[in-house]
Amino acid sequence: METKNSPFATNTFQDIWKKHFIPNKPIIKYKFIDGVTFYKRNFPLFFNVGKNLTKGNTYKINDVEDYRNKTFVIYDVLPHLNKQQNDLSKKIGLLKSTQYSGFSINLEQFNDIEDYILNKFSKNTRMKMRKFNRRLNECFDISTKMFFGHIDKPEYDKIFEDFMVLLRKRYYEKEVSYNNMQPSEWGFYKEVAYPLILEKKASLFVIYNKETPIAITYNYHTEDTLIDAITVFDIDYSKFNIGYINNLKLLNWCFENNLKSLDFSKGYFDYKKRMCTLEYAFEYHIIFDKYSIFSRIMAYSYHTFFEFKAFLRRKNLNSKFHKLTYFVKSRSQTKTKKKVEITKLDRLPSSSHLIRININDDTNYSFLSKYVNNFLYLVVKPYIETDSFKVINADNVYILSSDSFIQQIKFIN
Repeated sequence: METKNSPFATNTFQDIWKKHFIPNKPIIKYKFIDGVTFYKRNFPLFFNVGKNLTKGNTYKINDVEDYRNKTFVIYDVLPHLNKQQNDLSKKIGLLKSTQYSGFSINLEQFNDIEDYILNKFSKNTRMKMRKFNRRLNECFDISTKMFFGHIDKPEYDKIFEDFMVLLRKRYYEKEVSYNNMQPSEWGFYKEVAYPLILEKKASLFVIYNKETPIAITYNYHTEDTLIDAITVFDIDYSKFNIGYINNLKLLNWCFENNLKSLDFSKGYFDYKKRMCTLEYAFEYHIIFDKYSIFSRIMAYSYHTFFEFKAFLRRKNLNSKFHKLTYFVKSRSQTKTKKKVEITKLDRLPSSSHLIRININDDTNYSFLSKYVNNFLYLVVKPYIETDSFKVINADNVYILSSDSFIQQIKFIN
């Protein structure tokens, strides 16, 4: 990622990030380094603008000495792309701390999406993927849309509302906290995405069932790379493996638009490992003045701190921490998981014992959505050809019917 193409080096990204996180601090450009700007934490310590909300930084060191008596921390440096000079001045110190794994797909290795699938997945996996996609399209009215270069503001606002609904739903199920959902971070993303989309430095990729988003991905763009920043899908469609379908549709868009790579960015997930052609590292870099005692002390102190955080992450303590923070934040919320019994029936009960319901029209029955979708996956029928009923005089008992396939769903407190 060349500096001039980076969305994180744009005035739009940096000005909005400053507004949300350092409103009273100026952005400072130093001549000794290209590609990164800074703000002063406290003298002589400076952090890169964007901090860890960028999805990758690169920089180049120049032979200028305005770094003297200072320490600079740069988050999320991409060592495989960074054009940093190897022959640093003897007066400049550089410490590196590996923090996260990153994953990307080199599209130049493949002719198109079919060539990619053929080379990356086994025959059995390819058959399963096609089955998931076929059944999703047969059961629902599926369409996709990429918002890149233009989006109406009301539509943008609605997508971001749906985005947060799906995120809450997803992480409520996982029972872990998610940094991007914090009001400060989400407020930043919601404000910065709109102008960046208009500038073709960001995009929103959406899969719809009719008019309802069931998967949303917020991306950043360089000239030849799409960077997946935040992805979420409706967990009610999990049976259809909607996560993989979304990634393959997004990848296909990249092929069709002649991009060179799709970058899943930082953070380990199994699907990233399986789909990538390159696994790389995100590093934190600390640049300091070797001839300044205070600069050296600050640099080595922060390096030790970052290495300790990386150690905790390798021990998976970060996941436990996110579960703990979720528990603390949700203590006042009532969460009860009901046991569910699903039974196949030979015949439909008498109509006098049933009330027909429509979960799409009545939000009181939205909790049934997952079970209806799982049912559709089995029968491979559109929702409009499926009947849903509530059993009269029976608490929490529902019937799903399509042709001769009948299923009873009973919730037990």
